[in-house]
Amino acid sequence: VALKMKCNLIHVHWAIPTGLIGILCGMIFKKPVIVTIHGSDLKLTLEKKGIIRKIFIFVCKKASHIHCVSKFQKDEIEKLVLLKDKISITPMGVDESFLFKEEKRNINSNSSHLTIVSNRSLFPIYNVISLIRAIPIVLSVFKEVRFFIAGDGPERRKIEDESVRLNLCKSVQFFGQIPHEEMPYFLGNADIYVSTSLSDGTSVSLLEAMASGAFPIVSDISTNREWIIDGENGFLFPVNDEKTLAKRIIEAINNKKLREKAIYINQSMVQKRV
Repeated sequence: VALKMKCNLIHVHWAIPTGLIGILCGMIFKKPVIVTIHGSDLKLTLEKKGIIRKIFIFVCKKASHIHCVSKFQKDEIEKLVLLKDKISITPMGVDESFLFKEEKRNINSNSSHLTIVSNRSLFPIYNVISLIRAIPIVLSVFKEVRFFIAGDGPERRKIEDESVRLNLCKSVQFFGQIPHEEMPYFLGNADIYVSTSLSDGTSVSLLEAMASGAFPIVSDISTNREWIIDGENGFLFPVNDEKTLAKRIIEAINNKKLREKAIYINQSMVQKRV
C-alpha cells in the first residue's frame, strides 16, 4: 500500500504488534512514522520485562512522534523510554450526536426508577461481573432501579449466570452489542453510567457518557482520575470493591443535585478537552 499510494507518512495504532510493522516499513520506505498508544499495548509492556518491553521501547525510540490518549500514558512512556520532546496527548473524540439537547435530558426525580447502565465489552479487563455483584446491595435500598448491560464478549455467559445466581433477572437486562449509532440514545436515556474497568486508556465510553449527561461512577484508576473528580462530577470507587461501588450508586441515586451539577460540568469538559 505504501508503494502504491506513495504515502508521505505512516501512522500506526498500538505499538505492539502494528507499531513494529510500521517502524520496519518506515525504515524500508524512508518515511516518518507516528505511533498512537491506546492503552493495552502499554499495559502489556508494563507487566512484561522480556521481548515485549524491548519491542515497545524500540518502537517508541524509532517513531518520529508518539501520540497518547492520556497523561498517564505519557508519564509512563517518559519514565520507560526517557523521551520527552516527541510525545503528545490527545484523547479520542466524541461524536456530536452524544452531546445531549438540554430539553431532552430531564433529571429523574423518582429515585426508585432510575436506570444504571454499563456498556463496556464483556472481557475480563472490563470486570463487569463486579457490577453484577454490587447490584443486590443497591436493590436492598432501591428495589425498582434497573440495570442495563450493553456489550458482548467471552465473559457474557459467566456474567449472565452470575445474574441468575443472584436472582437479578427482574432488575438486569442484557442488550448484547449495541450498534454505535444507537449508543447516543442508550446513554442519553441513562441516569447513571458505571465502568468497572481494571485498566484503561482514556475511555471513549466514559467521555460519551459524560457528553450524554449520564452521571459517571467509575473505577479509581489513573486515566479515570484525569476526568473525574470524586464527588464533583462523578464518583470513583476502588477496583474490585463491589461494596463501595454499591454505596456510590446509592449515593448518586439519593443526590439529585449532584447529578444535575455534573451534567453541565461534564459536557463542558468534553467540549473543551476533546
